[in-house]
Amino acid sequence: MEVAIRCYSLLVASLEPSNLSFRVTDYRKSSTFRTLDTFDTEFSADSVEWCPIDSFKDVFVCGTYQLMKDENLPSNVSSKRLGRIYLFQIVQNGRLIILQKLEVPAVLDMKWAHVTLQNKILLGVVNSLGHLQIYQLKNDNEKITLELLVQKRVGDEVLALSLDWCTGRLMNEGSLKIVVSDSKGFVSLFELNEKELNKINSWSAHGFEAWIAAFNYWDTNIIYSGGDDCKFQCIDTRIKTRVSNKVHGAGVTSIHSNAAREFLLSSGSYDEILRLWDTRNLKQPISNINLGGGIWRLKWDPFKWKYLFAACMYSGFRIVDCENTEIPSVIGEYNEHESIAYGCDWSYLNSEEISGQILEKETKYAFLMATCSFYDHVLKLSALNEMRQKCNYYVQKIDNLSDDSTLSQLIG
Repeated sequence: MEVAIRCYSLLVASLEPSNLSFRVTDYRKSSTFRTLDTFDTEFSADSVEWCPIDSFKDVFVCGTYQLMKDENLPSNVSSKRLGRIYLFQIVQNGRLIILQKLEVPAVLDMKWAHVTLQNKILLGVVNSLGHLQIYQLKNDNEKITLELLVQKRVGDEVLALSLDWCTGRLMNEGSLKIVVSDSKGFVSLFELNEKELNKINSWSAHGFEAWIAAFNYWDTNIIYSGGDDCKFQCIDTRIKTRVSNKVHGAGVTSIHSNAAREFLLSSGSYDEILRLWDTRNLKQPISNINLGGGIWRLKWDPFKWKYLFAACMYSGFRIVDCENTEIPSVIGEYNEHESIAYGCDWSYLNSEEISGQILEKETKYAFLMATCSFYDHVLKLSALNEMRQKCNYYVQKIDNLSDDSTLSQLIG
């Protein structure tokens, strides 16, 4: 009953009385999580990223951020913020093994390049010292490790807050672009080639922290950014033009371009609302749905690109079905963490690889997921099972919205 009324409300609100009848198909789904393993990161955990490259899809990283409690240190000393990068591998029965632990400045965000550069598997990291760091994943003598290749300062006296690679559609043109946002509201564009990392442009995009920056994977000349000033911004790096709006009711914290559907973009905010956008019209979103908590991170699934994995801060994690972009729906919740939900990601292992390599004979589990939370410093590995049920709802021409018999036809 509630689903029918909700579908009715969303759709009918935009109908004129003269519109004809039509049918809406609502795919109601539910998903079940099963926790496989848990790890104490000791420092507060805020980022987790699975490697997308073949032969290393069972590998992922977790980044941490720890604020030192030494009251004798001045407030502007950046060394108060410490971090670690954990490199994990998944083995049979869904168990975690640590391959490496790096002591680093506090980690704010990490992303793997979706493709290799000169046969190098690359991980980008931004940290509390304002650096963009590029690590290489190496496999020497069957020992998998991360090695720092190069780093560049984003700006003076800033925290580097987020990054994205231009490689979402698996394009490799000999050099790779990386976009970084920082705590002074700037968005910076870097280029990485086989020899060096260079900063090629920078924009003062936001009045406060620029929490997120992301590429349009279909046209990497276009960058999106979101800030604590509630602005959602689109930058054309070729002509330096910017378009912005303030549709979000609070700071914009997450943006992710869809690599399978050209004009589809998702955004999240402290206002708890997930918005889906058609990038040809950024004045108003296609749709929105309240996820019950501030949306710190959004990740499209890497297989069909129709599900979003959302880290909802004080409300755990959500799986959102966006196949119908006009009526997104929550189909799964993961509430096993006891602190702020910050990091989440999908494994790139498909269901056959999961059943054959990780969870023997358990083909019902379609995805492996990693999540992490802040103050309880917990990382969890889980398996996700998808179930599907198809229902049809009919929206008809309405002459009198107070007519109970008409409403009963809609929801009956």
